[in-house]
Amino acid sequence: MKVKMFIALFSTLFIAGCVPSLHQLWTEKTLVYDETISGKYKEGENSWEFTGDPNNKSYELLITEEKDKESKLSAHLVNVEGQLFFDFYLAGDVEGGDYTKMHLIAVHTFWKVEKTEDGFTLAMMEPDEVGTLLKEKPELVKHERADDDHDRVILTDAPENLQKFLITAQKLNKEVFGEPGDFVRMMD
Repeated sequence: MKVKMFIALFSTLFIAGCVPSLHQLWTEKTLVYDETISGKYKEGENSWEFTGDPNNKSYELLITEEKDKESKLSAHLVNVEGQLFFDFYLAGDVEGGDYTKMHLIAVHTFWKVEKTEDGFTLAMMEPDEVGTLLKEKPELVKHERADDDHDRVILTDAPENLQKFLITAQKLNKEVFGEPGDFVRMMD
C-alpha cells in the first residue's frame, strides 16, 4: 500500500533538503548492480550499511544516525548515460498509529553517485535549484508544486523522463546536485 507514508516522510525529506519523486528512477534497462557497494560506510557522524541483493539488483540500506535512530531504505543503482544515481525508497513500515499511516505516501529520492578509491560520494538534489530551473523551463519534466510557503517541487514523471531530466538539468545548472558527501568504507 503505497499511500501510507506521505506527510511525515515528505516533511522529513523537505527538511533534509531532498527533491521527492512519486515514481522510481530506474528501469530494467538502466538498473545496475555493483557488488563493491555492499558494506558499511561512515559519513560524518552517521553510518550507512548497504546489503546487496544481486538477484534483484538492489540493496537494503540501514542508516544509523544515533544509537536508537535508524532509517531503513531500499536502494537501486541506476546508470543513465554513464552517470550513476541512487534511487532511495522507504523500506518497511513507519511507526505510528493507523491514522498516521493512512496519511503517508512513500517517495523516491535521487542522489548522484561518484565512485572513489575508498568508497563513493553522494550528492542530493537541491530543491531551490530544481525549483528555479523548473520555473524557467517547466517542460523539462512533469512535476507539481507543493501548496506551501516554500513552493517546493514534487517530481511526477515516468522513469525514462526522470532520467532525461537528471542529465539535462545537470547540463543546464551545475548546482542541481549539491555538495557531495564522502562515504568511506569502514573496516570490519
